[in-house]
Amino acid sequence: MRKMTCIAALLLALLLPVASLAEVVELPIDTSPGLPFQGKFTQDTMVYEDPSIRVERFRVDNLDTDFNCTYYYANIKIADASQLRTASVNGFDRGNRAKAQVMAKRNNAVLAINGDFYGARSESYVLRQGVVYRDKVGPNQDILLIDEDGDFHVLLAADNPAEIDKTTVNGKKVINAFSFGPALIVDNQCVLVETSSPSMSAPESRCQRMCIVQTGPLEYMTVCVRQVGCTAQEMVKLVEELTDNVEVAYLLDGGESSQMCFMGELVNKTSRTAREVTDIVYFASAWQPEE
Repeated sequence: MRKMTCIAALLLALLLPVASLAEVVELPIDTSPGLPFQGKFTQDTMVYEDPSIRVERFRVDNLDTDFNCTYYYANIKIADASQLRTASVNGFDRGNRAKAQVMAKRNNAVLAINGDFYGARSESYVLRQGVVYRDKVGPNQDILLIDEDGDFHVLLAADNPAEIDKTTVNGKKVINAFSFGPALIVDNQCVLVETSSPSMSAPESRCQRMCIVQTGPLEYMTVCVRQVGCTAQEMVKLVEELTDNVEVAYLLDGGESSQMCFMGELVNKTSRTAREVTDIVYFASAWQPEE
């Protein structure tokens, strides 16, 4: 009996150093990719989970909704704010373009969506992965700021964001900022002003749209409307229907730019209809498995 106990203790001692190699790490705030995720995509894969991230995706057909459109959404929970990241084709100081799926694969994105297509407009504020690349604000633009804790904040166009510091908010460093919009919801209250957006967002038209939402601490949702599309006001109602709590909901680029990629695969449209864009927002794994 004593011999068996000693053997078990020895085996446990041998296993402990190996197990300690597996950990959730903080990703660097730079343009490097996330850590490789585990497993392969299939059409039936609706959930990805490891100790650092959980993503569950959904598709709702237009026959099953009052919104008369097909929409895709995903709920995301991460362990560390550094897992919410942005990427470009070849540097945020350039306007090179590629499909979101290409950038998602390059950056090991568990879930990726198109960004604000900063390369299509010269008057837009571009702060990505902690670096300011363009310090301009166009007229009537709501600005989304994401701080070092992964929390969302909105500078409304009416508050003249061009005159406000956009590198820090509430004493915290801003890691990423976007200037497409408009903002839809802040603290569970609709703040939509349809003039607070670039003309290409066409808030009153039924268009394909992409929305990014913070639902809680390190918890997010992305909503992509396809086919027929929806107005910005209808997107407000859709987001409110999908979650009980909305810290911030903000529109990113839409139309054929609206692309949602899960485990490296485009899930909301055929790649043939996906437009080449300049940037993505993505959620990465920070799980370093044992070697």
